[in-house]
Amino acid sequence: MGRDEPRDLLIAYGADTRDHPGGTLLAHLERVEARLAAWGARDELRLAGLCHAFYGTDGFAEHLLPPERREILAAAIGTEAEALVYVYASCDREFSHPGLGQEDGLFRDRFTGETFTPTGRQRADFAELTAANELDVLQENRELRTRHGGGLLKLFTRWRSLLSDAAFKDARETLALKGEEREAFLNGLERGDVVTGVVAVIATFGVTFVELGGVEGMMNIPEVSWGVYDVPGDVIRQGQELTFEVLGVDLSRERIFLSLKALEPDPLRAFARAGFDGLRTGLVTRRVPSGVFVLVADGVEALVDRDDLDGRSPQPGDELTFEITAVNVITRRVRLTLRE
Repeated sequence: MGRDEPRDLLIAYGADTRDHPGGTLLAHLERVEARLAAWGARDELRLAGLCHAFYGTDGFAEHLLPPERREILAAAIGTEAEALVYVYASCDREFSHPGLGQEDGLFRDRFTGETFTPTGRQRADFAELTAANELDVLQENRELRTRHGGGLLKLFTRWRSLLSDAAFKDARETLALKGEEREAFLNGLERGDVVTGVVAVIATFGVTFVELGGVEGMMNIPEVSWGVYDVPGDVIRQGQELTFEVLGVDLSRERIFLSLKALEPDPLRAFARAGFDGLRTGLVTRRVPSGVFVLVADGVEALVDRDDLDGRSPQPGDELTFEITAVNVITRRVRLTLRE
């Protein structure tokens, strides 16, 4: 299907005379379509991008057609593209956006009040169309980008699994803080500050990258939790929004170091304060070349040196009996003696 018919329809209903950031509404719609095309979107999604404001949206109340007249738009762009326009226009954003990245997340139709669970294809199309629309608006309006860019980048990071690589790359390039804004953000952070961020990447080498709203922070493996885990993915997941403590800022390398566990009570200190006399039992959690780790309390592990195993070769899940002889909260070492 060509583009002349939907454009003629847009003009017939006044899209070329309605003001919008960066010019007229028609100019905005054409840029959204072009952006989707640059990302490699299929024709139906591009047509939906061109016509996405026909019924108004939760963020742009004016409509060219009421949703009761859907057959007019469907005749011009086809039923699949029109259905995409309707889903986009009908979205109750406050209700629907938080759960869009989840397979069981509910979507509310703001026109009817009904809720439903979108298919994977519907969620991906909605996310792609949202990104194309919002990026155009913020690219054309610096004030809006300054005010909302950080929040949108966090949102798109939560939706990372739904967005195409091209769309997410465009979002980062468009919304990431640059120049004086970036410098001001970094200079405004201090050790001990508490910030919210979205887990962007859990790298294979163990570092977790966190989107802070225009600037990326990083968290090393030991800072994820006081609990027992092998990799960060055992505790956190990509797209999860969490609260972090700032451990430090390296202005020369523009790096922000973060911690999750700094905001949690230290289980080792609580364990030491509670006392640890008498025999105890604990499960072997993992083997290492120097010995085995034993879980002595919730969130507290102790290393049993290979020489202290007396020839035993316990496996993960085996139970050992021991007596704790000392706890050093500075070196974070728990010393124990195995018993039969």
